[in-house]
Amino acid sequence: MKVFFLNIPFLHRFTRESRSPGVAPSGTLYYPIYLALAAGLVRQRGYTIDFLDAPAEGYDLKQTEDRVAKFGPDLIVATTVTASVAHDIRVMDHLAKQTGAMTMLVGTHPTALPIETLKASPSLDFVAVGEYDFTVLELVRHFDSGKTRQQLHEVAGLAYRSGEEFILNERRPWHENLDEIPWASLIYRDFLKIEHYSYGAQLHPEVTIVSGRGCPYQCTFCVFPQTITGQRYRPRSVRDVVDEMEFIQKTWPQNKEIMFEDDTLTVDKTRMRELSEEILRRGLKVTWSGNARADFDDVELLKLMKKAGCRLFCVGFESSDQKILDEMRKGGATIGIRERFVRACAEAGIMIHGCFLFGGVRETRETMRATLEMAKRMKLDTAQFFPIMVYPGTRAYEEAKREGELVTENYETWLRGSGYYVSQVCRGQLSAEEISAFTDRAYREFYLRPAFIWQKIRQFFVSPSERSRIILGFFFFLKKVFTRDK
Repeated sequence: MKVFFLNIPFLHRFTRESRSPGVAPSGTLYYPIYLALAAGLVRQRGYTIDFLDAPAEGYDLKQTEDRVAKFGPDLIVATTVTASVAHDIRVMDHLAKQTGAMTMLVGTHPTALPIETLKASPSLDFVAVGEYDFTVLELVRHFDSGKTRQQLHEVAGLAYRSGEEFILNERRPWHENLDEIPWASLIYRDFLKIEHYSYGAQLHPEVTIVSGRGCPYQCTFCVFPQTITGQRYRPRSVRDVVDEMEFIQKTWPQNKEIMFEDDTLTVDKTRMRELSEEILRRGLKVTWSGNARADFDDVELLKLMKKAGCRLFCVGFESSDQKILDEMRKGGATIGIRERFVRACAEAGIMIHGCFLFGGVRETRETMRATLEMAKRMKLDTAQFFPIMVYPGTRAYEEAKREGELVTENYETWLRGSGYYVSQVCRGQLSAEEISAFTDRAYREFYLRPAFIWQKIRQFFVSPSERSRIILGFFFFLKKVFTRDK
């Protein structure tokens, strides 16, 4: 069988594998990491594949259709999210009609609403539920071995249509040995251009990978652990991770940073020490960063990580209000602990990109203002502000529906015309529009402060490696702040 893996064309720089899918105000464009991992596994097992990230490549529907038709796939596998699912289903229906290929959607939204997703399409064949690497592989093997649709009940993690009936199979268990899955960077090398991707907080160009899946914490709003990766951390071996880091450095000498998009990279301190020591043992000169939780205050370990190339942490601080944090189930992330974390990172020389959410349960105008003022006071390199997005499959979504705070389930309205995300919840006297408007105001207030501007001017001259990131970030900031967004 021939399998085409597709990130469907949509808006310019539209990201589906972000925790808040959309067009990011920072211009960030994520790699299609999990789609690449599934593609690599299918290719490793002997099947012919093609891979297209249409938003990154700038492909429109006609160009995508031509590429797919030229390849002649038996199966098209595409990733989708809530904000683009209606569009994505229309595209998949069109490609199925034009090529005669079977079609399959994977990702957070079909995991949360598999039957609803199938019913929204007149022709979509399959939906994967949860972690989908081996579900896709097993489906390909199923048909390649001559088995029929009547035997699809054997494929765990699959939802499918059988005539007029929609069937949901048992969920596939989490895969434990992640070293068995080929590196995402192998697919990047053969099908993508790293210069197309950027993360507002990272140096450019950068390569993003995952060293482990899942997160043991229970944050109600975080969609990936509740749908795709699970709420238990499953790491790759340190050796396998550092092997991939070496491969990245040899393959792309122009690469400036490796970003670990693990849900929480720092969840295992022992592993962080082992990773840092292995990088140093090999003499690998590499800059890297990752998602961290603000309870990591071991200064000695942080200094070791810095020595091994750690440059920055992306950290979800979310709110300055402890009651709101408790409602989000940010267990252990108290205000005092977070302050110690910030001090420890400063002492170790590791920068912080802070992420903040507006619109949590119990949010008020006063708590939003307090959170913004806290962000200004913290010693952050950069900051990101989100209107809370409650995605299907999360406890936050179920809670908002139960309380009558979800504004609409018309997913085509979940983004502005530009692709920027917009809140879909109201909280007491706070409307969704006010929450989104305050988010825009927060960006302006945070980044237009004289102290922050001077900080970036100084950084520009003192740290030449940061210059391209500063220039790129400034460009997207101007676009976000001074363009009226509809």
